[in-house]
Amino acid sequence: MRRLLSAGLVAVLALALLAGAIALIGAYTFLPSIMEAAVARDVRDDLGLTETPDVRLESDPQPAMLTGEFSDGLVRIRDARLGGVRAASVTVDLEAFDVDISRSVSRSEFVGDGPLSGRLRVTVVEQEIARLASENADVPVSSIELERGRMVALSSVQVLGIEVPVSVAGSLDLRDGSLVFEPESLEAAGVPVPGELSDQLLSGTGFAYPLEGLPDGVTLTGAEVEEGRLVFTGGVKDIPLGTPG
Repeated sequence: MRRLLSAGLVAVLALALLAGAIALIGAYTFLPSIMEAAVARDVRDDLGLTETPDVRLESDPQPAMLTGEFSDGLVRIRDARLGGVRAASVTVDLEAFDVDISRSVSRSEFVGDGPLSGRLRVTVVEQEIARLASENADVPVSSIELERGRMVALSSVQVLGIEVPVSVAGSLDLRDGSLVFEPESLEAAGVPVPGELSDQLLSGTGFAYPLEGLPDGVTLTGAEVEEGRLVFTGGVKDIPLGTPG
C-alpha cells in the first residue's frame, strides 16, 4: 500500500512539474509577442499613426518578463509624418518599464505601472528635404544634395541670356523648433561667385521650416546631416501603456 501511495505521489509531482514546465514555456513563448502587440497598439494610437509599428521587447534577465519587468525595447515605424515632414523611418529605443501582472490578469487587460518613454531617431531622405527647400526658399531650387555635415542646394541664374547652374552650400540645423538652412557659399559652374549676385542668391536660398503639430510627448532636440539623409534626434515620453493602474 505504501509503495502504491509513494508511486502515486511521485506521479502527481511529476505531472505538477510537467504542467509547470509547460506553463513556463508557454509564458516565454507567448508573453513577449502579446506584450509587443500591446505596446505597438498603444504607440500607434498615442502618436496618431496610420500603420501599426514593429516592436521588439527585451528582459534582462529574461525570466524578469514573467514578473512584468522589461529592460528595454525597440519600436520601428516606417513612412511616418512628424511635424509636417515625411520620415522614411522612425525608431524609439524604449526605456525600462513594468507591467502589473496581477492586475492585468484580474482585469483581463494590460495594466502598466507607468507610461512609456524612450529616445527618438527620425530619418528623412534627400527627396523630402528637396521638397521643403523648393517650397520655402525665395529662389527656385531644382534639387538638393545632403553631404556629411552640410546641404548643397542646386539652382540656376541667367547670365547674359545664358542659364548657368549654381550650387549653394550651407548648414542644415534644428533651431527653436524649426528646420533651418543657412547658406554659406555659392558656386556657378564650379567657380566661386563673389559680390552682390552672390549675396542675393545666398539670402534667397535660405529657409526656415517650423516643425509644428508634433504628437504630445514627442520632442526633437537635434539634427545631423549624414550622407544622403537628415537624422533628427529627440525623445518620446508619457505614452500610456494599457489601462492606467
